[in-house]
Amino acid sequence: MREPVNLALNLLSSHLLADVSVGDHVVKTVGGLSLNLDTVWGTVAAAVVTMGLGFLVRSRATASVPGKMQLAWELGITTVKRQVDSNIGPRGARIVPLAVTLFVFIFVCNVFAVFGLGSTYEWLPAPTADINLPLAMALFVIVLVHTASIRTRGFKGYVKHYLTQPFPVILMPFNAFINLVEEIAKPLTLALRLFGNLLSSALMLSLLAFLVAWKLGSIPVGGILFLVFDPVWKLFDLVIGAIQAFIFALLTILYFDTAMSDVH
Repeated sequence: MREPVNLALNLLSSHLLADVSVGDHVVKTVGGLSLNLDTVWGTVAAAVVTMGLGFLVRSRATASVPGKMQLAWELGITTVKRQVDSNIGPRGARIVPLAVTLFVFIFVCNVFAVFGLGSTYEWLPAPTADINLPLAMALFVIVLVHTASIRTRGFKGYVKHYLTQPFPVILMPFNAFINLVEEIAKPLTLALRLFGNLLSSALMLSLLAFLVAWKLGSIPVGGILFLVFDPVWKLFDLVIGAIQAFIFALLTILYFDTAMSDVH
């Protein structure tokens, strides 16, 4: 009995690790640029859902007794507003819509991972599992952060901040180098954190889908494991998706806090 089991495990480990993949993109070349059409479709679908939720809440908004959706929305807005007020103050009020929109949009994108089947081509992929979208959002946020910094400090104060902090002026080259590395790392870490978590989710779904083919004699061991672990993993995905969306929005607020501060 031990030999067939060991043989099956050896075949599973060697074959599975060699063949499992996170799927392929549907690629279209336009003007010399390669577009991942599935990512574009997923991004558009997430944007439509996000805007649809906003219009739905607006249509049901009332000044009298609010419904459950309005209460949930107001609770989220209030939480973000308190976070912004405690860090930036009243002048950070314009950041609230950006932070809330980022959270809802990223969460919707991440929820798409729950509909994944682990197939080669997903009909509704999580666009955040493609590095292009997280990196584009991270760069978008960082550009807005630097724009806010220039408006708050003025161009002279903006440059002075990076040349005179955190060490004395005599160490200006070191200040410039350290701050340059930090500013380059911000969008990279912001994007890679989100991308890495969603990519691992896609990899796990592919692994679970591949397990279906694993049998011990006539016993569909892989199919049983898939039925047990797939819903558990997707539930876990929902939690991770919410956490990653929250972290992205929170770091956006903190980056604006640093940029709009006129003190050291």
